[in-house]
Amino acid sequence: MHLIPAGDGLLAINVFTVRPENQQALIDCIRGAGDPAGLPGLLSMHLLRSHDGTRVINQMRWTGEAALRAATRENAAIAATVRRVGELVEGAGPDRYDVLTLKG
Repeated sequence: MHLIPAGDGLLAINVFTVRPENQQALIDCIRGAGDPAGLPGLLSMHLLRSHDGTRVINQMRWTGEAALRAATRENAAIAATVRRVGELVEGAGPDRYDVLTLKG
């Protein structure tokens, strides 16, 4: 998971590599964790799927790192989803990125 400060909050990005036959199952698994609106501190969540079927990106904006940690530690549905996601993905890693600000 990549954590990026975002104004007053936090942007969390998970990039998952999957077999094409598992892409929809991974999306369904993440969606099945429950209504994101019910998670305290989660401001927005977007799933992106690649056209070739090999990647899923889960982008979440949180009020802060404490809210993200609490959700993953205290919510049984989230914990179960994290375990299932681990079974479906081929790779997800702690890569490092530079945040580039583009000025228009």
